[in-house]
Amino acid sequence: MIADIKLLNRLLLSNIIRLPFPYKLSFGVTYKCNLRCQMCFIWKKKGSPELSAREIDLFFKRSNDFSWVGLTGGEVFLRDDLPEIAESIIANCKNLCVLHFPTNGFLTDKILGNTHAIIGLKPRRLFVTISIDGPPHIHDKIRGRNGSWSRAMDTFKGLMKIKKVEPYLSMTLSHSNLGMIDETISSIKKVYKGFDPKERMNFNIFQRSSHYFENVDMEYPDVELLKSNIRRAMEVLELDKGTNIKSYLQKNYLTRCPQYLSDFRSPLPCKALSASCYLDPSGDIYPCGVYGKRIGNVKGYDFSLRELWEKKEVKRLYHDCKRGNCPGCWTPCDAYQSINANLPKLFL
Repeated sequence: MIADIKLLNRLLLSNIIRLPFPYKLSFGVTYKCNLRCQMCFIWKKKGSPELSAREIDLFFKRSNDFSWVGLTGGEVFLRDDLPEIAESIIANCKNLCVLHFPTNGFLTDKILGNTHAIIGLKPRRLFVTISIDGPPHIHDKIRGRNGSWSRAMDTFKGLMKIKKVEPYLSMTLSHSNLGMIDETISSIKKVYKGFDPKERMNFNIFQRSSHYFENVDMEYPDVELLKSNIRRAMEVLELDKGTNIKSYLQKNYLTRCPQYLSDFRSPLPCKALSASCYLDPSGDIYPCGVYGKRIGNVKGYDFSLRELWEKKEVKRLYHDCKRGNCPGCWTPCDAYQSINANLPKLFL
């Protein structure tokens, strides 16, 4: 309860000031990936040194005031020490409210085993998001590996059986799956009876990034067709009827996607380097997963984020992001913080 109150206070405070420490960390634990996705070239990245489990533990000992940690990749479950990393986060971040992993779901047995182990560490909330990008034939084509759809669904079904885990399916609307929302949901319902997209599905839109996805040269999907798919996603999720936090965030995210698509700028003042930041596998800190402006490496700051956070150039970069002087993005990893930090613009 105390942790929830602190997170709420920080959400509200982010509407007024630059936070003295971010409440959300997006941490890319690895860039290794076992799939070959068409809309993302992380899997093409050359091997680079990753922070060891010991170094990650040092970081979370010295940078431990996060309320929300999202571990991402690559494929996070390719790190054999993922439960050890989760243990460092849970043990050191005493006010942690949310721990989140996205996964492609291919390594079903390993994912379920590691999730059981992590649940045993008693995180307050554990969300696991499995990517589903279309019906089976479309998903497998997008993901570049046969059988990836059935593996992902096996993982989802297995996670649904684990108590105290909240699994979701996430569909990224991209070049290759526009017009496929209804067929995708129909395919899911064939293998998981009673599937309710309102409860267990999220949507987001294709993004480009120089330092993360490495796909800046990729042509953007047809904007008008993408807008029509966003409208369909909102209908499927029945967001006008939703009253929970998931519906609130998805509604405010999706309703602002068309504005983003008009000029590819954030529809709301960005809160990167106030509410959140991105830590890459080697220890480099960036404002987010899209803006490739490296601001330092945690190794050079004794694995503490606080000193780096207070540098003048970092504060200056925060104001640049807030004014939109950045590449521009609208991805849930960062948009949700901006939504929560612009409450007057949402309700007035």
